[in-house]
Amino acid sequence: MQYIQEQPLIRGALIQLVLLFSVFAALAVLAVRLAEVITTLKSSQFGFLLAMAGVGMALGAALVGQFGQRFARAQMNILGSAGVAVTLMGLAFFAERLWVCLLLIGLLGLFAAIVGIPMQTTIQERTPEDMRGKVFGLQNNLVNIALSLPLALAGLAETFLGLRVVFLGLAALVAAGGVVTWHISRPKLTA
Repeated sequence: MQYIQEQPLIRGALIQLVLLFSVFAALAVLAVRLAEVITTLKSSQFGFLLAMAGVGMALGAALVGQFGQRFARAQMNILGSAGVAVTLMGLAFFAERLWVCLLLIGLLGLFAAIVGIPMQTTIQERTPEDMRGKVFGLQNNLVNIALSLPLALAGLAETFLGLRVVFLGLAALVAAGGVVTWHISRPKLTA
């Protein structure tokens, strides 16, 4: 923890990855409810919604691989975070429309890749060999928490607050995380 505290680039990247995994864990729960409100989809077909996120991530990974080196990681982080936040806001307002939801979830995956790949690369590049086990062990634990906690909270929050409020809350969380990460690492994250 002390090492991470002294390394703003790694700390910022970890924050972003934890947020992304949290959003996708919440989406796994919320996709069932989304499928219920989309009249042309059965609730048992929620997997189509999640699959679209995977398609978007694959496309995003291809774009980052092809063009990512042209942009600073800080730029990609802000663009990706803003894109994830905007797509979540879109889901809040267009949850009943199948094709719009599929497009937005695909874009969510694409923007997640624009954030996730550079952040994972930052952690790998900036972590010295003698600290890799500790840093990646911490990352693994944080990701497991990020996958578990939203599974419990997203469904409960949706029950009490509604789908729209939960998606807007997730959007606000992602936007805030993007700004915090940018602030933490902005003077140093140029490559």
